[in-house]
Amino acid sequence: MELPVYGDYVAGAIKDIRRMSRVKGKLCLRFSGGKDSIVAKWLFDQAGVEYECRFSRTSVDPPELLKFIHTYYPDVIEERNRTTMFKMIVEKGFPPTRVCRYCCQEFKERNTCPKNVITVTGVRNAESKKRSERHKIETCLAFRGVTLYHPIIKWTEEQVWKVILDNHLPYPVLYDEGFDRIGCVGCPLTSWRKIKREFERWINFERAYLWAFERMLEGRDFDRWKTKYDVMEWYIYGVREKYKALEVEGQQSFHADLSENTLYYGDYYEHKPHEGGDMTVDAARNILLN
Repeated sequence: MELPVYGDYVAGAIKDIRRMSRVKGKLCLRFSGGKDSIVAKWLFDQAGVEYECRFSRTSVDPPELLKFIHTYYPDVIEERNRTTMFKMIVEKGFPPTRVCRYCCQEFKERNTCPKNVITVTGVRNAESKKRSERHKIETCLAFRGVTLYHPIIKWTEEQVWKVILDNHLPYPVLYDEGFDRIGCVGCPLTSWRKIKREFERWINFERAYLWAFERMLEGRDFDRWKTKYDVMEWYIYGVREKYKALEVEGQQSFHADLSENTLYYGDYYEHKPHEGGDMTVDAARNILLN
């Protein structure tokens, strides 16, 4: 297949996907419905290799995203969520944070493909500082033995959009509304500005979070949290100050860039081992709430 308009980056990715399929065998693309996974799926279709494509429901997915996937990608296997973000907040006793992302463990990482299957993602180096350190083929430390493959890791955002627009690939309408990254509504790994914008856009999600915060407080005595609104204010604004001095696993303090859209799912703990989930929760509670 000749794709001269793109130069080498599209043809090179297709060639590499075919090589991976030939050498590694079974491939599973983790599909999010975002622009990068859209292009990754298109590349796999152009490569003509056998692969599986899966999408993990989280209970806090934008409704427009779900409608988009159901409409344009009915072949994608949907993995239903076992619980909800809001039930977990009540059960854990505090909201998810950057250092204790129990929601990601349940909704995303739990569905990592088996060890005998290569897990494919649309991760790119240009997405963030942390992801700039990633490699095309990696071993997942969160789930040892799982191999990750990122076929468009060196691509720029402009290259991604060129493929989408040139080939008239459908994409979520949210991009046209100014959302440059699409993920869980109210994700604590993004900026406070984005969380506020999302809650203004999807008010029922804000109400659901407030409901969870209220249930979470029942039977528990927190010094700083007396109402669901106290928790919401902390969730959006207050917790970020804690990360400036937080020591994690003996490493230097984590100084996150908190500007708009600099961090999102998996950037910080994507390759950290998650052993002893309850211990992680207790540790986070002690650090952040006491």
